Amino acid sequence: MNEPTVIIYTVHAVRPAEVGPIVLATQSRKAAEDHAAELSNDPGVLAAQVTQFVLNQPGTRSAVALFVAGQRQQVPYVSNDRSVNGR
Repeated sequence: MNEPTVIIYTVHAVRPAEVGPIVLATQSRKAAEDHAAELSNDPGVLAAQVTQFVLNQPGTRSAVALFVAGQRQQVPYVSNDRSVNGR
């Protein structure tokens, strides 16, 4: 029996010294993006990112949105070795 595909969106804040823990997990991409846009305006927050996962399918993580000061940004490619844009 095949399980249904469940997509989860998570939001976390990026601060000067850390990438914070997940602050929201939802099945709604819009809710995640709205929360990230708002969160990115908080004091001390450099950016807020939305990440997509497929539930029960390891290796399906992908960044789908990045917000700085409430504005959507181009999402950088982050490799598995955690380098950004190949650097």
